[in-house]
Amino acid sequence: MNRTINYLFFMPIILLFSFSCLAETKVIHVLVALCDNKYQAIAPVPKAIGNGQDPKSNLYWGAAYGFRTYFSKQKEWQVLQINNSSNSKILEEIIYKHQNQDVYLVAQAYNGKYIDDTVDDFLDYSAGKKQHSFILDGKQINAGGQADLVIYIGHDSLMEWSWKKYLPDSWRWETLSKQQQEKQKSRFAAVFACKSQKYFSPALSRLGITPLILTTHRMAPEAYSIYAMIDGWLQGESKASIRLKVASAYSKYQKLSKPALQMFVTEYSQ
Repeated sequence: MNRTINYLFFMPIILLFSFSCLAETKVIHVLVALCDNKYQAIAPVPKAIGNGQDPKSNLYWGAAYGFRTYFSKQKEWQVLQINNSSNSKILEEIIYKHQNQDVYLVAQAYNGKYIDDTVDDFLDYSAGKKQHSFILDGKQINAGGQADLVIYIGHDSLMEWSWKKYLPDSWRWETLSKQQQEKQKSRFAAVFACKSQKYFSPALSRLGITPLILTTHRMAPEAYSIYAMIDGWLQGESKASIRLKVASAYSKYQKLSKPALQMFVTEYSQ
């Protein structure tokens, strides 16, 4: 009798342990188009943070709220590797591992001169194309077109160019197999750039990937908003909750009086 009771008592714990061990690794892929006064149609910023060929001090990478600097201060994200990418257009690549979850984050700083290539790669990855894989501790990590969450950070270059420049007519949701469609539905895309809902929706909506955060106004694509989104997503929060978390973080750092909910959306435009 005691053995039966003990078995029943420990059974849920055993099952919980088993399921946690079987949980799939999650991968986040972040593409940052470095801020560039010379090669991008932006309102000029101070020279020190607007050099798209120097990631160390760049507004979106090495400055106070740039991706690399901000995430280096978040204790749950451990830097595993800092790489020199084989792609000459990528100036730096950092691989992070979450301290409490089986989650890897690949962040790439693209030369600001090649912002079009950054957007091109982002759309490729959102379409499930161009797998970017590597081995860490004997485990294969699949980023790129197989990442669970793909994020673009930078200037919205689609304001100057049609999305059709990047996306051939053959890339359509309707042409995907049922298996590919289900896979795409389980993946997420986010764009932290000015008015990204308007300019990125036509392309992304054709790919079947689920939108997580898009923007409706001009904004500063700094890392505190991205951090808030990732944190909510990893905790399994609803889109509404993630949106509020992102808007609250943005308002805090931009010193606004209330959450900037009007700036962030979780769906494509119609």
